[in-house]
Amino acid sequence: MLRNTTFNLPDDLVARAKAYAASHGTTLTAIVRDHLETVTAGRKVEATEDPLLAFSQGRMTKEQAMKALGLRDYAGLLVRLGEADLPLPCLPAHEIENQATTFARIWRRS
Repeated sequence: MLRNTTFNLPDDLVARAKAYAASHGTTLTAIVRDHLETVTAGRKVEATEDPLLAFSQGRMTKEQAMKALGLRDYAGLLVRLGEADLPLPCLPAHEIENQATTFARIWRRS
């Protein structure tokens, strides 16, 4: 079930967020949803735990894994996963839905 929620935010913040979303092929709703998913994700990852394994198993976000490993971009994380022979984690349902919506929008334009 999806729920409509109202936020009280400054106009300039909303304008900047909408511009960011448009330039990145996403929506303000998807940005908020992704952030809330990230900050409310399951258990905390132990400091001694292998970030690559935690990311591969979906217990750490790509941003957390990149920070823990000192990587500057996602490509570096993908290379490290490949070198460790670890699979990519399954995406959360909301991310798959957002990607499918973006693909459909691009497909209709062509």
